[in-house]
Amino acid sequence: MSIAILWDIENVIPPTGTDDIASLIDRISEEGKISYAMAFGDWNKDSIRSIASELSRFNFELIHIPKSKKNSADITLVTRGVELIFLYPHIDHFVLISGDADFRPFILSLRKYGKRTWIVCDVKNNASEELLKMADRYTDYREMIDSEDVNEHVGVDSHSDQNTVTKEQAFQLFSEAVNIMLAEKKKPESGSVKIKMKLLNFRFDEKKLGYKAWNDFIADAMKNSNVKFLDENRRILTLEDTGNLVVPEVFGLLVTKIPNSDEWYNLSSLANNFDYRKYGYPRFLRLALDAEKRGYIQTRRLGCAWEVRKTVVK
Repeated sequence: MSIAILWDIENVIPPTGTDDIASLIDRISEEGKISYAMAFGDWNKDSIRSIASELSRFNFELIHIPKSKKNSADITLVTRGVELIFLYPHIDHFVLISGDADFRPFILSLRKYGKRTWIVCDVKNNASEELLKMADRYTDYREMIDSEDVNEHVGVDSHSDQNTVTKEQAFQLFSEAVNIMLAEKKKPESGSVKIKMKLLNFRFDEKKLGYKAWNDFIADAMKNSNVKFLDENRRILTLEDTGNLVVPEVFGLLVTKIPNSDEWYNLSSLANNFDYRKYGYPRFLRLALDAEKRGYIQTRRLGCAWEVRKTVVK
C-alpha cells in the first residue's frame, strides 16, 4: 500500500523536544510505504519552527502558509492533495493529520476516487466528529505514540480485557459525550455522538454490548440516561438536566491522586498506586489520555517518560 501524508501542522502540533514525530511516522509506516509527505503551516511561528528540521529529516515537503494568508491554508492543502490523486495514481491511502471540519469536501473527493482515508487528529483541539465520520479510520495522535518502549514506563496489563465497558458505563459515556459536545457548541447529531464516544473511550463498541445497530443502543441508552431527542426527525440529541451529570468514578479517583500544584508529576509513579485495571484499562497511559480528552488533566511526553498535572489548580 502506498501512502500520502498531508499534515495541517498548526492544527496538530507535536510537542517539541520529543520523539513524537518519529513515533508517528513509524506507526504510519507499519501500514505501508510512505510515497509522499507534505506539511502545511506558517514556518515563521516559534511554535512550529523548531520541528521543521525534524519533518525535513523524514522527507516532508514543507509548504509555507504566511500568517496573512492563513485562510488559504485549507485551500492549499486540498489543492495539493487533489493533485496527488492524478499525479500519483498508485497512492491509494491518504493520511490527513488534522481535525478541521473544513476538510470534509476533500475527504469526500478522496472517497469518490476510491482512496482509503485515515485521519489523525488532536482530540483536545476540538476535532470535528463530522469529519471523522467520513473517514475510513481515525485516531487521536497521542495514542499513536503509545509505543511499547513507553508502555514499560506507565504500566501494561497484557491480560486485561480491552472491551470491558459495561452497559451502565456505556450509558454514562453516552450522556457525557452529548454534554461535552454541547459545551463545545457542537450539534450532538446521533452519528457524531457515536464518534465522540469512541474518542472518549476506545473500548466502546455497541455490538459487543449485544446491540445489532447503533439506533438500538440509542433507544436503550435514552431509557437509562437524561438524554433525549431535540428535533422531530430524531437526529439531534440534548440533555434534559445537566445538573445530574457526575464525573465518572475512575477520573475522579485519578484527579485525587494528583497534587494541587502546577508541577508536573511522573505518570509511572501514579500508575503504581492506582488500580486502573479494575476499570478495564490495559494501560495506565490510556486512562490518562482519556482523562485529558475530558479536560481533567494535562499530559506531556519527555523522551520515554510521561508526566501529568491537573488542568485547573485550585
